[in-house]
This record gives sequence, structure tokens and C-alpha cells, in this order.
Amino acid sequence: MAGLLAGDRALVTGAGQGIGRAIALALAEHGCDVAINDVDEEGAAETVNEVRETTGARATACVGDVSDRDTADRLVAETVQAFGGLEILVNNAGIAVPQTFEEISGDDETWQRTLDVNLNGVKNCTAAAFSELCDASLGRVVNVASTAGLRISPLMGAHYTSSKWAIVGFTKHLAHETGADGIRVNAVCPGPTRTRLTERVTTQEQRAETAAGIPLGRWGEPEDVAGVAVFFASDLALHVTGAALPVDGGFTISH
Repeated sequence: MAGLLAGDRALVTGAGQGIGRAIALALAEHGCDVAINDVDEEGAAETVNEVRETTGARATACVGDVSDRDTADRLVAETVQAFGGLEILVNNAGIAVPQTFEEISGDDETWQRTLDVNLNGVKNCTAAAFSELCDASLGRVVNVASTAGLRISPLMGAHYTSSKWAIVGFTKHLAHETGADGIRVNAVCPGPTRTRLTERVTTQEQRAETAAGIPLGRWGEPEDVAGVAVFFASDLALHVTGAALPVDGGFTISH
């Protein structure tokens, strides 16, 4: 299969729906084999079927919770077993709970769970994949952060914003350490993006009000984020590492 990523093999976490599914499909469209991770077995299977049917790329499901280190090790092992190696890791799995800090103050469990999935999941999967990425000589890590990691999230809580700032910091530090190993590490930072989650926690009026403040005049789509993920994963970004790129229609420059 011809494409920017022909012959590459990727693991995409949280790819059972939304942005993760769009990234998996975009990678496959450019010739990459993809392992689809999600805690939702049905969602992962749906993405696998869509990848196979629409792109012809190889795809496999790896079900599990990235917040558990042993599970992260298993996800990478299953990917390598299925494809024979791993060049690209996309850390997309995450959760978001719209809470005020007053609500968070009395809810330590949700605070910890948000950090465990959003931040520790990135660390766990990167650590599990590190030797494979080093062996690939041109390993690539793409972390899905958020414009919340560059400013704040007006929709979600302080736990979400904190986790996304941490992902941006992790991205930059890891890029500094791993350049000598040939590994590139970058973060894509989606702004307001239309997914099942954001549609559930906002009203049509709220989305229209937000769109009015975006220079390009609309919310993002998962495919907008996926295109940047492909760029970071491809040789088009061969001299790019440690970047945190907003994909937000200009949202961050207007707020």
C-alpha cells in the first residue's frame, strides 16, 4: 500500500470512537497497520472493522485500560505480536468530567482517575513501547493533549486542565531526552472538537456561542485532528520534535 506511512505499524489508544478512531483511520489510509486500543471492546471492534473495510490496512483490537502499567505492557506486546514491530505510538486515551473546583474538592476519586488515565496512561504506554520505538530508529510518539494544556478548558474541570498541561510538559521533556535515540515526540492540542462526549456535555446554543468566537467559525472535527497526527507521524515532520500544535481554528489566539 502506497502512502506517507507505508510499512509503518502503530498503536492508537482510546481509538474506539471520536478523535482516536479518526486518527486510526487516517494512519491506515496512509498505509499504516494499526492496533486499536480502547476499554470498550465493542467500540474497538467497530474501529477495526472500519479500518479493514475502508483502507485495506491490517488492524487488530487491543482492549484494556492504559492507566494500568501491566495492561500497557500487554497492549504493546499484542501489537508487536500482530504486526512484528512498532514505529508509532499515539497516546489518545483520555477522560473528561465537567466539574467545578468546588465539586472536585469533594471528589478525590474523579481527580485521581482523570490523572491516572490522561497522564499516567501516556507515561505507561510510552514506557511500554520505548524499547520498540528505539529499535525502530525513527520511532514516533504523538500525544493528544488539548488547548486546555496551553490555557484552560472552559468546559471541563481543573483536573482535566492539569492533566493536559502535564502532557505538554511530558512531551517536551521526552523529546529532549529521546532525540539521540531517533525518537520524535510531539503533541497535538485540539480545541473545541465535535465528538460524542462534547455533544453530550454541551447544548447546541453553547456550541454556537463558542463557534462564534473561533476565527475559522466552526468547531473542529475529529478528522481535523487526525490530519495533524498523520503529519507528526510521517517524514513530513522529520525535523519536528517537542512541538505542541493547536488544532483549534484559531481559538487560542482569540481567548
